[in-house]
This record gives sequence, C-alpha cells and structure tokens, in this order.
Amino acid sequence: MNPIYCVLISICTLSMLTMVLMAKANTTLSPKAKFWFIITFLGIALGMCAELTREFLEFYPISNTLYKIITLLEFIITPMLPIPLSLACGIKKTVIPVSILMGFHGLLEIILLNTGLIFSVSGNSVYHRGDFYIIYIISYIISLIYLIIVYFFISKRFKNRNSFVLIASLIVIFTGIIPSLLDRNVKTAYLGMSFMAVILYGYYNELTQQDLSDEIAFQHEKIKTMQSKTIMGIANLIESRDSNTGTHVKNTSSYVSTLAKAAKSAGIYPEIITEEFVNLVENAAPLHDIGKIAIPDCILCKPDKLTTEEFEQIKIHSTEGGKMILKILEDTTDEKYIKIAYEVATYHHEKWDGTGYPEGLVGEEIPVSARIMAIADVYDALTMERVYKKPFSTKKALEIISNDAGKHFDPILAPLFVEVMHSIWL
Repeated sequence: MNPIYCVLISICTLSMLTMVLMAKANTTLSPKAKFWFIITFLGIALGMCAELTREFLEFYPISNTLYKIITLLEFIITPMLPIPLSLACGIKKTVIPVSILMGFHGLLEIILLNTGLIFSVSGNSVYHRGDFYIIYIISYIISLIYLIIVYFFISKRFKNRNSFVLIASLIVIFTGIIPSLLDRNVKTAYLGMSFMAVILYGYYNELTQQDLSDEIAFQHEKIKTMQSKTIMGIANLIESRDSNTGTHVKNTSSYVSTLAKAAKSAGIYPEIITEEFVNLVENAAPLHDIGKIAIPDCILCKPDKLTTEEFEQIKIHSTEGGKMILKILEDTTDEKYIKIAYEVATYHHEKWDGTGYPEGLVGEEIPVSARIMAIADVYDALTMERVYKKPFSTKKALEIISNDAGKHFDPILAPLFVEVMHSIWL
C-alpha cells in the first residue's frame, strides 16, 4: 500500500464532500444543476473510497470476493461520471445514448465478473487485467470524449467563454486519467477526475454568474430606457398643453447635455460635474416642468400678460414639480437620479442674485444641476415662439444670457454656454 497515494486519495475524497456542501449552498445555479453536481461529487467520492479500499485489500487481503465487488463497483461508476456532469451543465440531448452505452458496459462487467476476461483476483487479492480489459478502456475513452464534448457545448452555450480554462481542463483530463488506463501502476485517474470536476464546476458557475450579471445589466438598461421614454412622454404631454408639442423638452434636454459636457471638459466644478452627473442631469432635464400639470389651462395658455395673482400661481409649478418627482420616483433605487431630478424641477427658476423662486436661493446655494437647467430653459424660452411673444434670434438670446451672467445665471456657466453656442450656431 502506497501511503502517499492513500493520503492524496483521502484528501481528494474529503475535497469532493466539501464540494457537495459548496454546491448545496450555491445560490447562482439552478436546483437541477446543483443536484447533478452533487451527484457527480458524491460519485467521485464513492469511486475514490472504492479505490482506497482496494489499496487496503491489496496490502491486507481479507476476501477476494470483496475485492472483486469493490473493483466492479469502481469500474461501473467511473465511466458514468460525465453523465451527471453533463446534466448539471444543462446538456441533455446527448445524455441518453451515452447512458445506454455506459449501462450496457456496466451490465457486461457484471456478467463477465467471474470469467476473468476483464479482470481477475488471484490468491492474496492480487489483481490482474484480463484479455478483454480493453472493454473497460474503450468505455472509459468514450466517456472522456463525451466529457470533452460537454466542455465544448458549455463554451458554445455561454457568451462569456474562457478558452484558457477549457484547455487547462482538457490537459488535466488527458494527463491525469489516460496514463492510469495504460499502466495500473500510474494511479492518477481519480486525482484527475476530482480536479476535472472542480474545474468544470467552477467554470460553469463562473459562466452562469457572468451571464446572469449580463442579463441583469440588460434588464436594468431596458428598464432605464422604458423609464426614460415614459418620462419623456409625460413631459411632452405636459408641454403640449401650451402648444409646444414637446419641442421645449427636446431642446432643453439637448442644451443641458451640451452645457454639462462642456463644463466637464473645461474642469468647471469638477467635484460635482462628473461623467455620471452629466448623464443624470441630461436624463432629469425633461422633468423640469412636470409641476405645470398643477397649473390651470386658463393661466398656462393665456396669450396676454399674467396678473400678479396668476404669476404667483404659475410659480407653484416648481415646488409642485419637486413633490411629484419625490412621489413618482419614491420606489426608485437610483437615489442620485431622484436628487438631481428634484433639484432641476424645484430650483430651475432660482437666480444667482437671490431674486428667483421658490426659495430665493443665492449663488452657490442653488444646486449646479438647477443652474445648468436655468440657462437651458431661459435660452429655449427666448428662441421659441410662445402665445405671448415672438422668438428672439440666436444672437440676441445669447446676448441676454451673457448680460445676465452673475445676476440671473451662474457667472461661470453662462459665459461657457454662450461660447459653446457661438461655436455651434454663429
């Protein structure tokens, strides 16, 4: 009995039992995959226990019959191990013919057990390979070929493949298992099988996790797209009440995006205006006038100058907009988006000199998102035709924005917007 080999087999057996516990606790794999991986690990552990018992019986011969039964058990189990591995990985179509073939091999082993044609055990538990031992080798080789097919099926099935893992696994299979088939003194079959099962489990689990992550990311992006379209639809519906037919929503979103990107490139307010901020403020811009839904048509669409009372009623759209956003998006997990959408809706009518509404914030008290929105909103209002005014030219609108820098608008962002728009339009 080789003590080193016995220790290795014992360690591998314990490793397989540990893998059973790991598979059982796995939350990524499906119940079926977990079940078949557990069956695989238990099968390998059982085969290694049989191998360890054979080693013991060779050194301490107790019963030739017991030796034969244990050897038979090992010979039947070993070629069947790729079958539960295949089922664990969700590959079912090719399992039936292989299972039939391996079942026939097992039946043949049982029938020929006492003939000595495949193997025999002489006195003192001395094992000998028979003339038909090739039957076991052929069955095992078919099993290994099928295992290779399983690996390639897995790589074909998943998007996130790792060729290195695939090649490493195949090397383990060939270098660990095949030499032991050719020479009984080379006892590496179960070491190779245990490594192979662990690698395949890890490989399949990793691919499953990656594909699951990709699917979650895809669904998240899909939800964000649907949310964006819904928000745009609501914003367009609100804007259409005063005959803008959504043009203001599209325009202001474009201007907000242009200014935010320019500010980021210029390094303005770098601790605030990041890539994430640019995306969030662009997506939040369509909601800036959502509070107008609370304003009566007779005031919102009035072609004449508003009275003081009517203007005071118009002003509530900013606070109402903020409340609506908090209410509509309260179950949304993206807290940063909610915050910026709230700021844009509530404070886009605040002015740098403190004369704006609803809270009369001054200077940097006004959130950067609202400062950007204010410039985009006023510029579009100036250049659009409304029921109560004719449109200003681009040049005139930019002149007004420039003159109001430091009064109505942020003294840094306003000149930047004028500069960028000059480069685009003038």
